[in-house]
Amino acid sequence: MTSLPKASVTANGGIQVELGNTRFDLDPRGASRADYTFVSHAHIDHMHNPSRNERVIASVETTDLALARGYDLGKTMADADDVELYDSGHILGSRAIKIADEVYYTGDASGRERAFLGKCTTRRARILVMETTYGLPDYIFPQPAKLVRDVNSLISESFDRGRPIVLMGYPLGKAQLLSYYFSSWEPLYYHQSVALMNGVHVDHGVKLKPGRTFDPEKDVDKLPHGPWVMVSPMSSGRSRLMAQLKKKYGAILVSFSGWAVKSGYRHSMGADYSFPLSDHCDYQELLKLVEGVSPEVVYTVHGFAAEFAGDLRQMGFSARPLSSYQSSLSDYVRGD
Repeated sequence: MTSLPKASVTANGGIQVELGNTRFDLDPRGASRADYTFVSHAHIDHMHNPSRNERVIASVETTDLALARGYDLGKTMADADDVELYDSGHILGSRAIKIADEVYYTGDASGRERAFLGKCTTRRARILVMETTYGLPDYIFPQPAKLVRDVNSLISESFDRGRPIVLMGYPLGKAQLLSYYFSSWEPLYYHQSVALMNGVHVDHGVKLKPGRTFDPEKDVDKLPHGPWVMVSPMSSGRSRLMAQLKKKYGAILVSFSGWAVKSGYRHSMGADYSFPLSDHCDYQELLKLVEGVSPEVVYTVHGFAAEFAGDLRQMGFSARPLSSYQSSLSDYVRGD
């Protein structure tokens, strides 16, 4: 491995890594002609339907979750020559990739253990390509145990008042954490999109409590009057469904996102409460990730990429954003 040439990293609709005569496309947004395509996880903004000849590197969990979401990755592989995959801690099946000793690419990553999820594993590499969704010092997340206590207190108060509560988070990732953390409450409903993703998790050994599936097209008038808990995809409190649940049942809407660190987030979402639960690294965890890889060069993507790269340069690292790979704010809000 030490005899391999140095890698080069570029970005254009995804991350390209050239290592000798071998090209890797990391999380491409369309069909790839690289020698290998890597899909880090099954969030929609990292998905594509590969061409017949693509050799796709992905975890089994990512392959199954992608298929459940309408993306057929085909026959995937979990390794290849000079490639190793590591848990990135983001969602079920999410992986970081290490290419030789040259490149470590995190995909989306989390720096803390949550429920059934571990934290991002780090390995030494010359080049680090990392997501920096929350790459500002303002974004420091509370420990999950404290957040769970606070939310359970809120649910208890809502039940005492006879009011139902809707817990809203991204249907893959966040919603399964909510399903795990707050499963002791009854009756428990899962929006059908959440129930679908929960089922894949259960198939892979994650212990999620069964609940009643809620079809928003058929079941709005069938819910009981009185307290219940529903785990739902993130939605504005001003959306048709949430407005109906509030008007008919007095439902309390609670949103979960790392963006909830900012006080204005709750109002922008039209939620009654919001909590900063995220599937990404906060600022301090991003710094620890860099320390764990100990790279010569850092490339940042997503979110506050330029700002975080600037902070790293002040700390003595060679760092810059891969600006051509930046997503819109709505892209990474949707995936948090």
